[in-house]
Amino acid sequence: MTILIGLMLLVSALASVFILALDSKLSKRLAIAGSGIVLAIAILILVSSLLQGSLSMNESYPYINAFNISLQLQMTPINFILVLMTAIVAFAAILSGNPERAGVKTANTLIMLFEFSAIGLFTSANLFIFFIFWDIGVIALFFMINVLGSANRRYASIKFIIYEIFASSLLLLGIMMIYFYTPVHSFNISSITAAASSIPQSTQELIFILLFAAFAVNMPLFPVHFWLPDAHTEASTQGSMLLSGVLTKFGAYGMLLIFTMLPIANKLAVPIAVLAGFSTIYAAFVTMMQHDIKRVIAYTTIIDMGIILVAIAAMNAFGTYGAVYAMFAHGVTIALMFLSVGCLHHIFGSRDMKVVKGVVSKAASTGYSFIMGVFGITGVPLTAGFIADVLIFIGAIQAFGLAGALPLVGLLMIGAFFYLVVNRSFMMTKDPSQPIEYIGMEEKAGYAILMGSMLLFGIFPFLLLGFSNL
Repeated sequence: MTILIGLMLLVSALASVFILALDSKLSKRLAIAGSGIVLAIAILILVSSLLQGSLSMNESYPYINAFNISLQLQMTPINFILVLMTAIVAFAAILSGNPERAGVKTANTLIMLFEFSAIGLFTSANLFIFFIFWDIGVIALFFMINVLGSANRRYASIKFIIYEIFASSLLLLGIMMIYFYTPVHSFNISSITAAASSIPQSTQELIFILLFAAFAVNMPLFPVHFWLPDAHTEASTQGSMLLSGVLTKFGAYGMLLIFTMLPIANKLAVPIAVLAGFSTIYAAFVTMMQHDIKRVIAYTTIIDMGIILVAIAAMNAFGTYGAVYAMFAHGVTIALMFLSVGCLHHIFGSRDMKVVKGVVSKAASTGYSFIMGVFGITGVPLTAGFIADVLIFIGAIQAFGLAGALPLVGLLMIGAFFYLVVNRSFMMTKDPSQPIEYIGMEEKAGYAILMGSMLLFGIFPFLLLGFSNL
């Protein structure tokens, strides 16, 4: 399995290098092939693990011996779920996320580089390596917004990178404090987890606050979420698919790590859950004030990330696996919705719910794909989002009582608002908007891949949860 993980990293890294040397058509073929190989390897790991009945790997290779830094990779059910999600979203983004066929070489290079960083981050067993992959991913998405975005891309990308520099600085400081204050002086996550109880409580609190703030920026949570709506509004379709589909999971996975590593998390779980619940309700109210459909979807990410943090703060098996399953479900579903809205804008020249009408009558595949995304994001049965919500709220109620179900209010609010969006812009047949462009089979294939993933792991959750301890 170590060879397969290394191969995934190698393929994505090499593809990002060689794409620039080719013309647009060949570069896209190479990108599709590279991301397809990564996805095939992820599927091979899944099938192999199901046949063997286990999924576990931890390997370490010397890197900087003087500071006890090694290149450590791990694969557990939690890591694998996030790697599979990354592979699916990246493949769909390359295959179908650019209906305008603009900036093909640059986009594909940055997507492969980002995929490399995401797989590396999700399989890192070492905080130093985790930080390196974190920054590589941030840089890749900065250029996706800055170079490939729309009219106000410069403003949005600068705002994004300012927040990310702040987050990276806090993250690095927190990691350095962990290294110096644990007796083992190690960046190894398992070693830190075993020795963290020896860190003085006041120091643990400071480390937790630093890391929590860094991860909150990327999730994002209130009040450090303000980069997200602008970044999505100006980003290309591919950029939005990766921003909400994968980058936000950098922060969510980081939250899972600090709740696992630091014992002080037990004392801070309730206030963290309260903040997450407030973030969810706040985002739901703000969402209902939007009329740009892409901006609506951006705010739903804050809602789902708040719910995921409530599950992580529950600190039990249902909450943990519910959070990870929700990361997967949100990743593929939100990518489907951003792809649908990107194609909607390409077809009708607008994504304003007050302007675009009758989508299902004029662009059926795009309209129904968006509606399926709404089903997934609101947790309708047979979607992966439903399984995630069930696990999350069982875990949250176990930990916090009925108060753990309060974030469900935000989910119900956004479900009602999406019904309004669908009714006004997608199902209304009176005076429908007229298409000015059309999409091809590549975009429809992207719909199928993301929708299929959402339904496959909603109908057969044991494929990903078979190795859990629920």
